[in-house]
Amino acid sequence: MANNDWLLQQIEQIKQDQNNFKLSSFLDGAVDLVQEQQKRLQQAHDELDGRTWSPDKW
Repeated sequence: MANNDWLLQQIEQIKQDQNNFKLSSFLDGAVDLVQEQQKRLQQAHDELDGRTWSPDKW
């Protein structure tokens, strides 16, 4: 998660320096993509953890 925080900060910093609407929109999409990836990674981690600790899988 720390890597994503750094990446999001970098994107926001680049976005603040831009006047170009297209690039700003692209960076907004990049932020959405990073957040969605993080959500899916967390879901996959939680699923793996749940399957590992499931009593019927023992």
